[in-house]
Amino acid sequence: MPGRKLDSLQRPYETISEREVMTLRNEYLLELGKQVALDAAAPLLAKASELLKSRYWANSTWRERRKILKTVEWLLRAHETQHARLRKEYS
Repeated sequence: MPGRKLDSLQRPYETISEREVMTLRNEYLLELGKQVALDAAAPLLAKASELLKSRYWANSTWRERRKILKTVEWLLRAHETQHARLRKEYS
């Protein structure tokens, strides 16, 4: 996997302020609350919610928190895609 490490070193460093990270986290927490109210048994939402809990969040660096937010964003998109596909099948 040396190529993978080299690729990550060559990528431009993405800067994001601490305020932006906290704003995004709060937005995702609100979105998760709305989604869970509609579909409490969704495993993707449960995983996203777990990642944003303080147990994982507090021990992370700001860069790691940004990665957590990207993962949560992906999980939300995946849930919405899955949910839309199910709605289409049962329509």
